[in-house]
Amino acid sequence: MSNPCLKCPTDQSCCRDLRGLKVNEAEYTRLFEDKREHLTVSRKGKIFEISALGEFPCPNWDQQCQVYGRRPMDCDLYPYTMGNVFEGDGEVYATYHSRTGCPLTAQLLSPREKAEELIRNFLKDTYGEQCKITVRYDEGAARVYHLARRAASRARKLLIGETT
Repeated sequence: MSNPCLKCPTDQSCCRDLRGLKVNEAEYTRLFEDKREHLTVSRKGKIFEISALGEFPCPNWDQQCQVYGRRPMDCDLYPYTMGNVFEGDGEVYATYHSRTGCPLTAQLLSPREKAEELIRNFLKDTYGEQCKITVRYDEGAARVYHLARRAASRARKLLIGETT
């Protein structure tokens, strides 16, 4: 399987700065459980949120993605990103957005329908076929929050002398 991210001018910085990756239990067990010492893992309901510890990259990274052909749905979804997932009473509501720093967004961004299908399938695998699933593209307040976080991150990097 060809990895278009190998043409990335930032050398796959999203993988080298893994933050907030959402995976289900099957993906976590298959790809991350044995690498837990390199991760911060929190669980919200049936979704695990994974970030690399400190300055370490994704534990499946070694100059390129070592699991590209079997990567988690949230990686496959990129440059879309899953936002919030709310669950309750046999219903799951999930948001997603395309506000990432990916320099290849124009080439990689698939139609929203394809992104929503990926998310729906992921949520069905996670919560079961009987669960009612709603998926929405996030264009609201989360956008302002994301932009503020990105600006704060860039400001921190400038303060400590990093250039990106």
